[in-house]
Amino acid sequence: MKRQIVTSLYVGLALLGSYPPSASAKYGAAETAVKSALASARDIRFDDEYEMTHDLHGTDPVRNLKRTFICGHVAYKNAEGKGVRARFIYVTDSNDPLLAEYGPLALEKPELDYGILDESNGGRYATAFEFSGWNKTCANAQHPKTFSGVAPKSDN
Repeated sequence: MKRQIVTSLYVGLALLGSYPPSASAKYGAAETAVKSALASARDIRFDDEYEMTHDLHGTDPVRNLKRTFICGHVAYKNAEGKGVRARFIYVTDSNDPLLAEYGPLALEKPELDYGILDESNGGRYATAFEFSGWNKTCANAQHPKTFSGVAPKSDN
């Protein structure tokens, strides 16, 4: 009888370990990473968090990789007490080869608003965060692309 109970426990633990992390665990990991990056911030609040999964079929010759991101907004008070609202992108899979190069978190720096001309989107200006991350990774029907980059003075 004891052997059956022990065997059942091992099988149960093995099955639990084979499932992907729950949504709450993914969001919790994303929030922990953002809080760590904002070590000197106060009154940190998260909103509009959502999950985006991109199928990278054909980009890896060995396997079909899906990459899941948690996208969202964080509001906080910086060291000077000024209110800031920023976006973040978090890669959920710790085995993703992308992490070796960039790390799991991309956090917007709203003060970096210099514009990059995005020819593929009507010549609008996007910040570096929007151009290289947000508009490619997090844009969907409920969260449209954004173009908040300020044009260089020579383009005005």
